[in-house]
Amino acid sequence: MAGLVAMTLGSAAGAAAPEWVSVGIEGGLEHFVDAASLERSGEVVRVSKRSVYLEPVPMGETPGLPLVSEAVGVIEDDCQRIQHRAVSFQLIGVQGEVLWSSGEMKRVWEAIEPGSPGRAALDFACSRTSP
Repeated sequence: MAGLVAMTLGSAAGAAAPEWVSVGIEGGLEHFVDAASLERSGEVVRVSKRSVYLEPVPMGETPGLPLVSEAVGVIEDDCQRIQHRAVSFQLIGVQGEVLWSSGEMKRVWEAIEPGSPGRAALDFACSRTSP
């Protein structure tokens, strides 16, 4: 499964093999960023992110829906304004299959809570790149 996720993100970003770094656990999810995917433009860093459920969860409320084991996608972090937005993401099933894909999105910027995995991801991405 990790190989499929690596291939999906690697081909989407045109990057080398992913270097997943854990940035925290919250709400039954462990959050990772791909150190090899960091791309900076001014104060904005684009990074691949992966959130792995500690226990797979149903895709929704309806009985019989597939189980989701992780969500992968691309996030943009604004190092100056301390905010982020999702650019794209996919829900991955327990067999490594893509259950749902957002495609490219135009999302609004969202504030990041101090001490959250989102803040840890921003801090990691911004500290590893220069404007």
